[in-house]
Amino acid sequence: MLMTVSKFLYALTALVFAGMIIYGKLFVFKKRKPQFVSDYCATMAGILGVYTVLSMLLAGLFPSASAKMFMFAFALSPFVIGLFATYHTEKYFTVLQVLLLIISTAYVVL
Repeated sequence: MLMTVSKFLYALTALVFAGMIIYGKLFVFKKRKPQFVSDYCATMAGILGVYTVLSMLLAGLFPSASAKMFMFAFALSPFVIGLFATYHTEKYFTVLQVLLLIISTAYVVL
């Protein structure tokens, strides 16, 4: 039961986070209202925190060592990508992050 609920919450959180990244990139970050952009970024940070915590929880719940390592890698991937991203490569790393979110969702669900 705990595993099923955790998987569902993880998939929901990852897909919402991917959607927020795409929507933010297309519409929100071009707005001129700093308060709205700031609130949007704070919401994204909260969802990133939930995604990381759920990744660690699932890493503890999965039985095999390889699944634990994959979940641990998915938990750390946004932070590692953030370390390597620069102003000039930001678009590429954004696409990479969205792809990793979709792949992690598929990995957990399937």
